[in-house]
Amino acid sequence: MSEKKPPAGAPLWMTTFADLMSLLLTLFVLMLTFAKMDVEKYQQLAGSMKNAFGVQYLKKLAGIIEEDGGPMGVTTKSKVPKAVVELQIDDTIGENKPVVKETKDNLAESVSQAVADQISQKMANVEEREGEVIVRFPGKFAFPSGTETLTSEFLIALNNLATVINKNEGDIIIAGHTDDRPIKTTRFRSNWDLSAARANSVVHYLLEFTTVESSRLAAMGYADSRPLVPNDTEENRALNRRVEVIFRKANSAKKPPADDEGAGQSPTNNTTIPASQ
Repeated sequence: MSEKKPPAGAPLWMTTFADLMSLLLTLFVLMLTFAKMDVEKYQQLAGSMKNAFGVQYLKKLAGIIEEDGGPMGVTTKSKVPKAVVELQIDDTIGENKPVVKETKDNLAESVSQAVADQISQKMANVEEREGEVIVRFPGKFAFPSGTETLTSEFLIALNNLATVINKNEGDIIIAGHTDDRPIKTTRFRSNWDLSAARANSVVHYLLEFTTVESSRLAAMGYADSRPLVPNDTEENRALNRRVEVIFRKANSAKKPPADDEGAGQSPTNNTTIPASQ
């Protein structure tokens, strides 16, 4: 008796399975077409389909999704509205317009902006007098006690001021001041030496590390001869220990910087900072 052979071709159940898969795929495509696109959910769905059905490559679907390197690299395409730029044509084309430059009246404002960080920390103040703008730094902020070495914080302020100096005309005076307590070391014979050495340190830094012209700079040491306030308390002595960067306006008459007018009085925005000499 001959053995019964199975019918040729795929098994009958494969037809039903293939129809089911086609219907499921069509269903998912329709759902994706009519649903609002959520890239994150789509990636999760695509990953599930890949794991379940072995999908290796997803083609473009209705121009909405572009597969980029696999189901997890989905990118979306959307229409981006073009920006409309309105051009305003100046009727005065060809006419010479004055170039606005920084005027001398803005000098105090420019200086204040240059040391705004130090002012906010109460480590500097700016005073405008007739013909000059004075920037004062406490001795504690600018120098370690008893030395003429510049602190790193003071160097930042000097770099900012150098920019303002180069944008304006006029001489720059660096003035060193101390309190009335005497000093006598192997390096400094008196407060005169100390105040002059501190002023010279500032000048040397500006000459070596900035583009400020040497012809505009001068260093002066006043020791304790020009106090801002009486040297009767530690707070007042801290105010008197200072270094000043004085901007002389180009059209101002020559006169000694930071003269005695106002000596013994606390200037506007002055800061009480206890500090050692």
